[in-house]
Amino acid sequence: MIIQEHGDHLILIRQTDHAVLSGYFARELGNEGFARPEPLESFQLAATEHDNGWNEWELQPRIDPVSFLPYSFMSLPTQEHIDLYHRGIERIVKVDRYAGLLVSLHCAGLYDRTRATMPGFSAKSVKAHEAPVVGNFLQTLRLQQLRLKVDLRADPTKVSFVDEKWLQANAQRLEALDRLSLYFCLGPLEGATIDAVPADYQGTEVDWDLQPEGNNGARLEPYPFRRDPLEISILARRIPKRRYADDLDLQKVLAQAPYFGQRFTLRAGDTRRMNARVAIGV
Repeated sequence: MIIQEHGDHLILIRQTDHAVLSGYFARELGNEGFARPEPLESFQLAATEHDNGWNEWELQPRIDPVSFLPYSFMSLPTQEHIDLYHRGIERIVKVDRYAGLLVSLHCAGLYDRTRATMPGFSAKSVKAHEAPVVGNFLQTLRLQQLRLKVDLRADPTKVSFVDEKWLQANAQRLEALDRLSLYFCLGPLEGATIDAVPADYQGTEVDWDLQPEGNNGARLEPYPFRRDPLEISILARRIPKRRYADDLDLQKVLAQAPYFGQRFTLRAGDTRRMNARVAIGV
């Protein structure tokens, strides 16, 4: 769950709705300056379903016993966080192994503290005593990724996309779209950078510069989408910001809170300069 604090109330956005927005961006990605993702259907599925392990939790969200407010996606206890992502990855693997591989790589990145490059986003908070649990989970993910790569290299329709550079570019693109969705979900909009976004599969990378503009808008430079502008709508609910007695108290209030759409417009920046960085050795 993504939580925005607004005075005496909270705006809550489900992880699964945030992922739907990521999938929308994936479907729109590709223009004269940005190569379309390939394999397209697998990439779009990974973007749309990368948080599907949250489905069950979102049906019965819980409160943090310290703050007595709902757990956010970054404050959820680590073991629960691991369990729900493990569940979600397994679901995707059963449908599309390449999409599952991308989501497995994405999940491993959630624990990488070096990736906190935009306001409101940070690596999953891990307490010192939880480090062995996280280490074991990351090892499990690495073994899963190795098995999936072996399987995919035996698939003539996917073998060319399992090249390490190609796979890494897709993983970085998925992370970039995840962060772009979070940019709108976390609020309020402010200047931000999403760095090292692959523009193609030959090693060209760019930094996305985001700048807010009036009336719930933002400009993105360089612009990677086929349509300009993009109209964005995110489902959200509003509840009082107060001390919740227990999980049931929160769940009752949420059940009575109607959904509404948060609407934004994303436009290309004033210039279309790529400012590309070509990877060393490419």
